[in-house]
Amino acid sequence: MTIKEALQSMVEYENDNLLVKALLDRGVSDTTSTYSASHQQSVELAAADVYLALATHPDLREGSRFVKYSSGALMAIRQKLLKKHGQAGVTIGAPGVIETPSTQVW
Repeated sequence: MTIKEALQSMVEYENDNLLVKALLDRGVSDTTSTYSASHQQSVELAAADVYLALATHPDLREGSRFVKYSSGALMAIRQKLLKKHGQAGVTIGAPGVIETPSTQVW
């Protein structure tokens, strides 16, 4: 399995450009290399980035097919991955409030 395929297996999303961008942004330059445990952190942090993109993704309707992502669930998964790897994440609080670990922005 390649590194990109490992990411795809986590997020169940098939937009190659988004997956490759997330991996590149996390420092993985060769997304076609064979995945190993040494890539786990980079892949999980890339997954957190993909979850953020999907949480803000519009609903998609094509004929009888309808795709809608649960923003709350995706952001919760994202936060768990960021916390696992010691990265402070931004959380969405009450409407209009964005909370960071140290401050609130109104």
